[in-house]
Amino acid sequence: MLFMILTAIVAVLVAILALQNSMMVDMTLFMWNFRLNLVLVVLISVICGFLISLAWGIKVKTQAMWKMRKLNEQIALLEDDKRILREKVEQLLKAQGGVMDPADTVTTPTAEIRTAAQGPAGTNPGSAGGQRTFI
Repeated sequence: MLFMILTAIVAVLVAILALQNSMMVDMTLFMWNFRLNLVLVVLISVICGFLISLAWGIKVKTQAMWKMRKLNEQIALLEDDKRILREKVEQLLKAQGGVMDPADTVTTPTAEIRTAAQGPAGTNPGSAGGQRTFI
């Protein structure tokens, strides 16, 4: 909403500028010389700026959309891997005759982060000999 208000204000200011300066000006583009009304010069400049910003916005949105799509595909693959590994764990536990504790199968993201940050046996991961372990 704020963007639309700012755009409307800029459009009104450009229109006022164009109407107050309606004299003819000499224009040179490469080797061509011509006379145009200053209103047309201002409006053509604004339209060119709008088109450039529109093209840039479409480029940025498209890149973000592609990145989001790739990340969603990666999430789907990781969830499939997680499901397959969970099934293998269940099969191994059944083969050993053990019963899986539901608390062991569900881990919260904070527990994973805490485990990764603490390192093995409470060592600092950044210290010498400390290795990071991830669940």
